[in-house]
Amino acid sequence: MLQATGLSYTADLRFGPLFEDITLSILPGEKVALMGPNGAGKTKLLQILAGMITTAQGQVIQTKKTSVGYLPQDFDFEFAGTLEEMVGDHPLLARYLGRFGLVEKLEQRYDTLSLGERMRAALAKLLVTDPDILLLDEPTNHLDLEARIWLEEFLRRCPQGVLMVCHDRTMINAVVSRVLDLRQGCLIEYGGGYDDMLRQKHERFERDRAAHAREQAETRRLKTAAEHSHQRASNLVNKSKIRDYDPKGKPHYNARAKAIEKQAKSMRTRIEHLNRKATEKPFLPKDAALEFPSRPLRSDYPLAVRKLTKSYTGPLFDGLNFNLEKGYRTALIGANGSGKTTLMRILLGQESPDSGEIVWSPDAVVGYLSQSRGLLPHDLTVLEALDPITPEEEKFARTLLGRLLFRGDAVHKPVGVLSVGERTKVELTKMLLSPANVLLLDEPTNHLDVESLEALEKALLEYPGCVIFTSHDRTFVETIADEVIEL
Repeated sequence: MLQATGLSYTADLRFGPLFEDITLSILPGEKVALMGPNGAGKTKLLQILAGMITTAQGQVIQTKKTSVGYLPQDFDFEFAGTLEEMVGDHPLLARYLGRFGLVEKLEQRYDTLSLGERMRAALAKLLVTDPDILLLDEPTNHLDLEARIWLEEFLRRCPQGVLMVCHDRTMINAVVSRVLDLRQGCLIEYGGGYDDMLRQKHERFERDRAAHAREQAETRRLKTAAEHSHQRASNLVNKSKIRDYDPKGKPHYNARAKAIEKQAKSMRTRIEHLNRKATEKPFLPKDAALEFPSRPLRSDYPLAVRKLTKSYTGPLFDGLNFNLEKGYRTALIGANGSGKTTLMRILLGQESPDSGEIVWSPDAVVGYLSQSRGLLPHDLTVLEALDPITPEEEKFARTLLGRLLFRGDAVHKPVGVLSVGERTKVELTKMLLSPANVLLLDEPTNHLDVESLEALEKALLEYPGCVIFTSHDRTFVETIADEVIEL
């Protein structure tokens, strides 16, 4: 068993603790998802559990002979040797490489593999060590659909305990028995998968709202009753003052006034007790929201691709033909290494095809989100990295960041201290600062928290321009795509 008690962590003293007094446990064979907004501290929590970083408060306890394997989301992308040299030699390695479709690529340079192939290789290298507890940080990022389905089935059946940071709603529903939601420094547990978590959150909100309403009603009743009793006591005291001629009446009224005032005091004490123990007023966090600015697009078909061909060591695609229709959202899907990112780069003019023709309409203005998430200078703040020029542009940038739950002083954080998901939001915002009518989005869902992912879905559904996107997120593709091109 892996257990943690009282964990607290502060990454940057200027912005306070990421989380405080976190307690959790992972049992053998148990599958648990760790969710929460980007920047909440999920990666730091996994690194503490894996023993990679230490914290001044709290402790991590492993039962005897329990081994822990950790898969970071920022693994070594830039290894200079072959895939075989990167993964090493292990008797079980061939089995996992075969399941991930990598056996034929052992002699290929690691840095020429697609990001998805590199992720699969890192996962295979971890699995051959056969740890008792798997700590997986966004294991589905960059994995193609076939590999995701294999990973989903593997995680369901594997004997290891699993704690994974994951925003793939389909996988969470299929695999886990518990969800740990890390937000605002606290960890809240929900039984079941993602849909179960949403239902329990709603039930908890309604329950807390009803309790808060009852407490507020009781406080108002007691205040009214206390004020009324105090007034009655005052009236009785006044009566006693004007009854100097009645030696029996004055003590009688004073005694009644004292008793009633005692009741009022008891009510005020009860009110103070209620206020100390009161249920906090529940609130629904403001949802992430996005709106893509768009220049008018007059052409019904802003892009035509004819007989496009591209090869490296082997053919990626040959004789590819398609039109991009105004208002359509086109999903570009296929296995890792099938050429999706290459096709994006060819459409942008960053790479040349071997043959074929690409025709953009004159009024097409293209916005691009790269699959790489390390393009922003780490020494700049968020606002500086966006490079807004005018006060109006800075105001718009702040609005966009706020809609992605990136609010307040967070815009002054250095890019270098941001999580990968937060950097994704900044790069998405930077793209939106230059209004386009055609969007090319390469794996836009990678690293995004679920709230921002759902905001992106809603914005793309309302976007009047054209979209070409790559994604292996099944829910995202099913929600967004009007048509699919499979390489």
